[in-house]
Amino acid sequence: MSLPAAPSVCPACGVGPRRSFELSNGFPLLRCPECGMGWWDFPALDPAAFYDRDYFQSSDAAKGYDDYASLEAGLRITARARLRRIERLAGRAAGANGHGAATLLDVGCSTGTFLDEARRRGWDVRGLEVSDYAAGVARARGMAVQCGTIDDAAPADASLDCVTLWDVIEHLRVPANAIAAAARGLRAGGVLALSTGDLSSWCARLSGPRWHLFNLPEHLYFFTAKSLRLLLERAGLSVRAVRREITWFPMGYLTERLSKTLLGGRRKPRRRGGWVVPITLFDIISVYAVKRP
Repeated sequence: MSLPAAPSVCPACGVGPRRSFELSNGFPLLRCPECGMGWWDFPALDPAAFYDRDYFQSSDAAKGYDDYASLEAGLRITARARLRRIERLAGRAAGANGHGAATLLDVGCSTGTFLDEARRRGWDVRGLEVSDYAAGVARARGMAVQCGTIDDAAPADASLDCVTLWDVIEHLRVPANAIAAAARGLRAGGVLALSTGDLSSWCARLSGPRWHLFNLPEHLYFFTAKSLRLLLERAGLSVRAVRREITWFPMGYLTERLSKTLLGGRRKPRRRGGWVVPITLFDIISVYAVKRP
């Protein structure tokens, strides 16, 4: 099956891009002059092969994480804060709706940490994950996780109360299609929540081609709040909040990111967790939107 090529016009507003600076892989960053969305002329990449065990558990590979499992304590703190925001926005107690337990689909659920926290709060949870390794870890925790993408396994129309895409949309070849599929799966009043890097942030602007979220080749698109709002509203969603959230990570994660993204993996810090601390460069945005009736 052929994979969709990089777009010739902006997926958010249909305008032809301008060439910006050269990225670390030699490709120019393409920028929409209207909404600021960025992308590059990405090649075919088999996600099932790329997001293998080494992506999550290898200090020897330049891609991915030294030890994704070591991030779990921080991921759980972040997940609980996000779930509280979703529940306030949905106007319901955790796990309660008129159809029984509220249903949540986490797209790109990784090893299932967010799903586990949602389940503990009473949600009826399921996940989609392209990595066979990560999906297997989530299933071992008792999660209902299907290996695939939302294009492969779109939810039934109006069957869900919440869809989440945490740090996922930048990996997708056709992000507008994923958002549209998620929106169709929501009941009226349901919540779509996502997070991604903000190309318009001061950190991104000051860093230029060395921005830590120019994570290539897996990051295909680089969004702004304006571009996300356009994509979400076109899919029948109303944006209710755009937040620069604080996320929680072990202190050693900063060293790992420096090695993986800025130094090309040449330094190999030992695996460690360490104290879990709040971290933000104010260059990651979380967007919370509601399905219109």
